[in-house]
Amino acid sequence: MRPKPLVVSFFILLAVFFYGIAAMSFGEEYTFFGYILVGSVHLLFAYGVWVGHETIVDLSAYIALLDLLFGLLWVMVGLSLPAVTLALLSALILFVLMDEDVRTELKMP
Repeated sequence: MRPKPLVVSFFILLAVFFYGIAAMSFGEEYTFFGYILVGSVHLLFAYGVWVGHETIVDLSAYIALLDLLFGLLWVMVGLSLPAVTLALLSALILFVLMDEDVRTELKMP
């Protein structure tokens, strides 16, 4: 399997994940807009990886690392299925994005 659809689908999946959490926290003003912002950032990264933008591809590993760290923090605060899902998905995609050949292939349009 080519890495571009995998990485793009990861960012889209996480955008939907954060939009879903935002929908569940609709009454809370700051939490709602925070999750909308994080979901939108993931959508922008999905588009940037899809078109092969070099800066976005280079920064995508850092976004996956942040997702992993926040997922692990969420697991430590309270063990829940969404927290474990976020941590495992982020660890998997971070492992893929750490390969230099994968990042080189992602930069091609």
